[in-house]
Amino acid sequence: MITDPDKFSDEMRFRGYFSYKNDNIYVITLNNNVHMRIERVNVNVARIYFVDGPGNEIPIPTGITLRDTLNNINETPLVLHGIGSFFISWIANYSLFQNGVEICALKNQKEQSIETVDGFTFSLIHQ
Repeated sequence: MITDPDKFSDEMRFRGYFSYKNDNIYVITLNNNVHMRIERVNVNVARIYFVDGPGNEIPIPTGITLRDTLNNINETPLVLHGIGSFFISWIANYSLFQNGVEICALKNQKEQSIETVDGFTFSLIHQ
């Protein structure tokens, strides 16, 4: 078991952003010896994989599943060099489960920045 489910809070809390536009690797520490990494493969795809304390890749921990919540399907891990990884895209939302308990969510923000040339004003009508 990665972490004690009795220590989970009742709700998810915002922890940061992962971007498909840069080469930063986002790390979530699940316990002292299991870290989940999210790393960009290209501008549309990222890889979720697990490492131990020293940073060596390890198999996907027992009981871990990744669900594409947009299409309501579990993602099948791909095995490369004997180690499993999940591959994700920016299009879908995902939830990571440990023994059926959701422990992490990746949510597409579905928003657009607005840019204009000088001379226009911007306002917002709150609904």
